[in-house]
Amino acid sequence: MPTLIAMALVAVLAQSQGAPANSAADGAASAASAPSVGTTIKETHPEKPLRIRVKLARGTIVAGVLASWDDDAISGDFGRIEWIELTPSEFKRLFSKVMDDRDATHQLRFAELLVAVGLDAPAESAWKKAVSIDPAAKTRVSASRSAADAMRAARVERERMEREGAVQDFAEDGAAPRWPVLTDAERDAALATMREDAKRYSAMAGVSVEPIETEYFILISELRPAETKELQKELDRMYAQVLGYLGVDSKVNLFWGKAVIFLFATEDRFKAVEAGAFQNPMVGRPGSGQVMGLCHMMKEKVFVNSWRCPDYALFGSVLIHETVHGIMHRYSTPARLPAWADEGFSDWVAAQFQPATVEQARRAQAMQYIRSGGNLVTVLDMNYRDGSWPGPNALGYAVGYAIVDAMMREDARKFEAWLRKVKGGTPWEQAMHEACGLSKAQLAANVSRFFSTRD
Repeated sequence: MPTLIAMALVAVLAQSQGAPANSAADGAASAASAPSVGTTIKETHPEKPLRIRVKLARGTIVAGVLASWDDDAISGDFGRIEWIELTPSEFKRLFSKVMDDRDATHQLRFAELLVAVGLDAPAESAWKKAVSIDPAAKTRVSASRSAADAMRAARVERERMEREGAVQDFAEDGAAPRWPVLTDAERDAALATMREDAKRYSAMAGVSVEPIETEYFILISELRPAETKELQKELDRMYAQVLGYLGVDSKVNLFWGKAVIFLFATEDRFKAVEAGAFQNPMVGRPGSGQVMGLCHMMKEKVFVNSWRCPDYALFGSVLIHETVHGIMHRYSTPARLPAWADEGFSDWVAAQFQPATVEQARRAQAMQYIRSGGNLVTVLDMNYRDGSWPGPNALGYAVGYAIVDAMMREDARKFEAWLRKVKGGTPWEQAMHEACGLSKAQLAANVSRFFSTRD
């Protein structure tokens, strides 16, 4: 199917990548802790050593003798642990045990920390109790509430950054530079930039529509509301599914701000943005074929430009394929998979949503090549750099899809482990040996055997 083939070929040449300016460790190091704001309590010692056993929010059990505590933390032979590092229930139990229940200052701080860990109802009771103990404390409650809100925001930010940092830090060798983990302020600035880019680029096609935002995407759509809504849901579902394949928490936003998705009604508008925003010389040239979608990875930014062709299923498949390229670009590092896997995995994901379209374009061609004794190593060696990809009649796309399909069906966990190593900077053949115990020739032989008795 020349339309799907041409779409992916031009995407190869349109993608512009750049290395991150900072490592994930740099970003994680700037992760916000709960600020030391609000009501203060000086270091206080229990009347006698207090033996404790508590569970931290990250799952660790800590046991030892508590020697002192203050408004921010507990200390003992286990070291120093911030109150907000405990699970909410453990914090509430232990703070209640060490505090002076008749001290208004203690009640104010208790309320602030309760809000910080997400226990709003008990916090209200603590504020009321502080005022009942000392009516003069009423004048302090407003500032106490503000401090509590700031502490909660800092905790949420820190937890988000820790989740995102975990995605960046999986690679064993650390050869590839990581995308930095952004603070809330940096994310807000990135999102503002992406919104402005979306508005500016769509204007190049003479389009001015109200953007639709999801958790991860900014959609600029000229399509009918029902179609836009359907695609919006499909993109969000696909994003969560891909993160699941990668073993990533579905709450993590991999994008710099959000990815921008253009859904134009006509090919001319699509081409106008390709030329004006992305300086893409390929679209519209003789031999380039009809292109329905392209992913542009511009350093940290991700844009997917597309137009709604008459074949809606094909359009949906192309949109998923291109968006997967953007997700993989932002997955931990900008390191790229080899061409057969880069395109094969994008097609494999698209097939989970539009199976008929991908199968029609890929399966028969791949089976004919494999079962006629075609050399899979030749396809594995094809690459973007020397122009050998995708080979005659775009063979690489069909066979790449089949290789990924076989690997996912045989052992998806090994494919994920291999993918992680490549994204971490390990050469793909070395990563295949380490993750799957296979040489390039053995991988080719395995795939040929796999499809010798099944489709």
